[in-house]
Amino acid sequence: MVDSETTYGKLKKGLIELAEGYPDFMFFGKIEYFLGTREISIKVLAKDKIIELASKKEEKILNKKLSSEQLSLLRKGEKEKPDYWYRLTAKGVDLANSMINLEHSERMTGHSKKMLDYTKSIKTLTWVIVSVTILTFIIFIISLIN
Repeated sequence: MVDSETTYGKLKKGLIELAEGYPDFMFFGKIEYFLGTREISIKVLAKDKIIELASKKEEKILNKKLSSEQLSLLRKGEKEKPDYWYRLTAKGVDLANSMINLEHSERMTGHSKKMLDYTKSIKTLTWVIVSVTILTFIIFIISLIN
């Protein structure tokens, strides 16, 4: 299953990245990196309580901890959209786990189908072997009678 090309797959990768820092770390740019969109994705995820946005006060503190290179990556200015600091919520962790479990379930379903096909093949082979054995026994009995 190639889910990295779908929005679902990209979101799953982003949420897994955020889950690695849950609950201690705040991030910026992770969701935007995976989904390729900025403000819309963040606002929708925040509205659905998948992520929690940092307050302005927290943003100032977090920005002070960044190196000059990291700080230059942040988009500042009146015309440009702001960068958002966020962390995954408990609901976001549940969503990430559900996405992982769904992928695992789909893989197991595929393996189960392969196993069922294998079982059918073995059943057919077993019937052929039993039939040939019975036929051989019958031929042996006929040869003894003659």
